[in-house]
Amino acid sequence: MGENPLGFNKEIIKKLRLYEKLLINWQKKFNLVSNNSMCDLWNRHIIDSAQLLSLLPKEKKNKITYDIGSGAGFPGMVLAILGRKDIVLCESNTKKCLFLKEVSRNLQLDVIIDNIRAESLPKSSGCAVLARAVAPLEKLISISFPILEAGGIAIFPKGKSWNKELRLAQRTFLLEFDLVKSITSELSYIFVIKKVEKKIG
Repeated sequence: MGENPLGFNKEIIKKLRLYEKLLINWQKKFNLVSNNSMCDLWNRHIIDSAQLLSLLPKEKKNKITYDIGSGAGFPGMVLAILGRKDIVLCESNTKKCLFLKEVSRNLQLDVIIDNIRAESLPKSSGCAVLARAVAPLEKLISISFPILEAGGIAIFPKGKSWNKELRLAQRTFLLEFDLVKSITSELSYIFVIKKVEKKIG
């Protein structure tokens, strides 16, 4: 895969590279992402996050897209760099929030950073929920759907264990979803979940 498979313009690449540089510098002091993934930060985190942009619902006034467990800002910060103005980054770790605010300040982004656990977000308040490398699918569904408004969607990228996680989630929930192949890994897929119903009994 090339360096720019999604066709970013020069200004976007410049901002993404600055974000990458800030992350590398902060990673020396704080464990923001897995050290094993730092050698391929661009593909493993930035491109992997950017591919979600086309899956999001159309941006509308007064609508919120939550990135829960945002961590170092993947995928929400990348999507904000790409121009989404409805992103709220939710992160319970104070040090990670400081990093996210530093990125937002340096890149002059229109993004909200909230030092909060996803479970504490207002009910039925988001048009979309994103989560990447946060928790198993079943737990993500349990956390996310109470905070989604009617008709909202959840977007969860998953690695090679996606099928196992799906089977476990389907023990508890009836799901209506699309499965989109990731462009960054042959073994990875993205869940776009449109409807959830808890099984009875």
